[in-house]
Amino acid sequence: MKKLLIVKTGSTYDSIKKNHGDFEDMIIAASGITKEKFDVFDARDESLTFPLPDKYAGIIITGSHDMLTYNDDWMQDLKDWINTITDTDTPTLGICFGHQAMAEAFGGVVDYRDWGPEVGYVKVKFDAEAYNDELFSLLYDKCSVYQYHSQSVIELPRGATLLATNSIDPVQAIRYNSHMWSCQFHPEFNHEIVAHYINQNALHLTTEGLDPYELLMRLEPDQTGEKLLKQFIKICGL
Repeated sequence: MKKLLIVKTGSTYDSIKKNHGDFEDMIIAASGITKEKFDVFDARDESLTFPLPDKYAGIIITGSHDMLTYNDDWMQDLKDWINTITDTDTPTLGICFGHQAMAEAFGGVVDYRDWGPEVGYVKVKFDAEAYNDELFSLLYDKCSVYQYHSQSVIELPRGATLLATNSIDPVQAIRYNSHMWSCQFHPEFNHEIVAHYINQNALHLTTEGLDPYELLMRLEPDQTGEKLLKQFIKICGL
């Protein structure tokens, strides 16, 4: 049986790793299946060759503390590789940085927003297109998700379908074709992880005009992200 591939594009803080592991560990924990069914490929290691997409049952591209506008060589290599997935039937999901990388790979534009980062437990609205979508149809018309990002998809790729939006970031989820999706929010996070991010970056958030205490008070336990990841795993046939 084929495995799932996690494409690692960054790492979380060491203090979070102690209790929750790195981004790939969070994804595995939320997916509901065992670690042995995953391979992890570090896209930042330019000594490695990207694997063939059709070798895997599915692909998940992680978030990162890096910004896509850094334009590092490995980021361009990642985007080039993403384009090779379109000719396969391999289900693919991009998360946060992975969402942005997929959007740029298909011709979209990513940059900082003028109004600063989107952080915390945030409502998103799923458009009518999501109701019949294989991945996102299980979510409510309006639901809350965990967010922590400073850059956004500011121009949708031509031919892509917008599935979710909100007043802070108009591009929250995208479908590119029958087997490739991405979301700006973090389905692998829980409220404890987001709280740690807020506390870790409290001074920076204050300078951005956000109130860390208010953000913390809004946090609630939520299984929306787990539901989404488990649905993706189901689509992958595992």
